[in-house]
Amino acid sequence: MDVDEKNQVIQTNLWLIMQWSDYKLAWNPADYENITEIRLPAKLLWKPDILMYNSADPKFDGSYPVNMVVYNSGFVQQMPPGIFTSSCLINIRWFPFDIQSCQLKFGSWTYDGTKINLKVQAGVSTGSTDGYRKSGEWDLLGVPVERNVVLYDCCPDNPYIDLTYSINVRRRKLYYLVNIVLPCVMLAVLTLLTFTIPCEAGEKISFSVTILLSLTVFQLMVAEALPATSDAVPVIAVYFCCVMLLNSSSVAFAVLVLSYHHRGAMTHRMPAYIKNGICVWLAWLLRMKQSEEEEPRSAHHRGSSGKVSRLERQEYSTLSSKSLMCNIRDEDDYSLPGSPHLPSADFSIHKGKEVNRSPSPSLSDCTPTRTELRTILKELRLITEQMKKKQEEEKVVADWKFASRVIDRLLLWVFLILTLTSTCAILLTVPNMFASSQEIIT
Repeated sequence: MDVDEKNQVIQTNLWLIMQWSDYKLAWNPADYENITEIRLPAKLLWKPDILMYNSADPKFDGSYPVNMVVYNSGFVQQMPPGIFTSSCLINIRWFPFDIQSCQLKFGSWTYDGTKINLKVQAGVSTGSTDGYRKSGEWDLLGVPVERNVVLYDCCPDNPYIDLTYSINVRRRKLYYLVNIVLPCVMLAVLTLLTFTIPCEAGEKISFSVTILLSLTVFQLMVAEALPATSDAVPVIAVYFCCVMLLNSSSVAFAVLVLSYHHRGAMTHRMPAYIKNGICVWLAWLLRMKQSEEEEPRSAHHRGSSGKVSRLERQEYSTLSSKSLMCNIRDEDDYSLPGSPHLPSADFSIHKGKEVNRSPSPSLSDCTPTRTELRTILKELRLITEQMKKKQEEEKVVADWKFASRVIDRLLLWVFLILTLTSTCAILLTVPNMFASSQEIIT
């Protein structure tokens, strides 16, 4: 009727069939109008005090006192029905794929084996299951019986005989597969999605913690249905702990990945072993390359840096040319009459040469002085250095982000392998996992 795993009791509705011979009750049917059998109340006749030794009923005996059928040969038969509550040691090692064996131990309470010799009915080795109604939670595998002769401490000289019936039942696993095992496996698979969420989304840790809370709720549901015992740990609890361990590890690794992703050049410099080990070898092993937004940017920066350098050199050359031409013009100005550089007599000759000379720069081109030129060059160098520094910082940031993506990809494969391995190693070790109840009976 019911198997209470938490209190470790089983409740059954049984019909007991007890038969014995009483020579005092024999009669000759011819003397009593050919009456061959009669029915008498149980309180009027002697009967053996057969009780269930491992009863958990407050009244101890759950059988109903029905009439006895007495035959003229002295053969007496009684079939009392009853609802029996008995203790049953529940082994939860393979829950919810477990097979339980609950024993019903019947024997005389006061008569030892020398007074009453209990035997199983001839030709019968198991209890009859003809009147069994199928349960939605358990499959009945059989009710084998065993005859035992036991010497108790109270009476070491008198052996007591008992008949022990074992009710072997197997838990029907469809309910638990749909409501416990399958959600747990799905949560384990969702743990893998933690490593596919981009760091920019900001949902890595919250997603992992949500899965961890869901696993905790499922584990509490399983714990409420099981007895508080330390004899064994259910296989489903082991699987829950394994998945929770993987999920907790994913939270820790998500923190590491986010730490790598948000590092910058101002606070962290990438060591060589991380640069070579993660960004080069591990990325090559995982067939990963830096995204197009990173590599072309670096090349563009290098090209821009080259253009800036060429522009600086070209500007410097132009400014130097203008400065030289301005110096020449200044020297020409020094050749005016009265100039100490050239005599006054040579002025006309120098002026004639100046007419045949190529056009000199205009006065507006010679406007910047040498101090201004030095200031412009200094500003160009400063801009160039800042651009180079910015390029280096962006390159370091891009390397850290690439390292975080490589670690994410590595953890995805590692956790995928661990999840599949743990699921197969734990669930497939259950005995008779895929065997039907009929195959187990045969």
